[in-house]
Amino acid sequence: MAHTWPLLAGVEPHFITSITDGRDFWPGFSPDGMWVLFSRMADGDHWELVRVPVSGGRTEKLIRSQVTISATRASWSPKNDLIAFTGTSAPGNAAIWIVNSDGTGAHALSGSGLSEMFYPSWYPDGSQLAAMDGRNLVIKRFDLAGGAAVTVTDHAKVLTGKPSVSPDGRWIAFAGQQNAGQPYDQEQNVIWVVGEGGALSTLEAIPVQGRSPAWSPDGTRLAFESDRGSDEGRYAVFVIGRDGRGLIQITDYNLNATHPAWSPDGKRLVFDAQDPRSKNVFGIAIIDAPLVK
Repeated sequence: MAHTWPLLAGVEPHFITSITDGRDFWPGFSPDGMWVLFSRMADGDHWELVRVPVSGGRTEKLIRSQVTISATRASWSPKNDLIAFTGTSAPGNAAIWIVNSDGTGAHALSGSGLSEMFYPSWYPDGSQLAAMDGRNLVIKRFDLAGGAAVTVTDHAKVLTGKPSVSPDGRWIAFAGQQNAGQPYDQEQNVIWVVGEGGALSTLEAIPVQGRSPAWSPDGTRLAFESDRGSDEGRYAVFVIGRDGRGLIQITDYNLNATHPAWSPDGKRLVFDAQDPRSKNVFGIAIIDAPLVK
């Protein structure tokens, strides 16, 4: 498709990790902005939660106890300093896990309606999470205290991917596609928004492919990944206003950048990417976010 949006110019990303025999994926900032937490697969089979200083340097495994699950898609709560993540023990067996920020106390959440759950996202009070039900392709909300999960989206209308709860807790942005009876294909997702009362709409008036939305800390913008405009199907990070206007491309396609997340002050974005200096090097990178005009 034709490029009808601006590209952020003159700002180069800074790689804070790099790995040649594995992948670094799904990054996010700590609430104090001093660390970046992400998942690393170094053995070709198992994902571990790893953190690194925001300036780069030595990486540290987060979870101290022995766990047999693959740990992915982490979300760090600024309210109670807990980390939620997806723990997968086998294909089709995924659950939401919680761990303390010091790496202790890792455990799976329990409750009815929590089958094959991915991509946890915290509500601002730290007592609830939203996540994608990968079996039923809906977004669900549930309390840490337990009980039944509440379905937020209508499967008959939309098939869902990753959710992101707004900073005020009133909205959930998510990747999804209109349900017309087709098999789910995440490559066909666009960005949607659902309100507290279930009101559902696409973020853009004319929706174009997009995934992995992330709200800015002030709730005025969303970052997401998209391959729009790439003839080779490579991804870039984009930022858009909450009103679906002001789209700007943040990274070049040569990075194949995905899974953006905002710093707590809203001044930077972190994402996973391919280092353009080598086709075999992947890592976590940080870039300055565009200023609001």
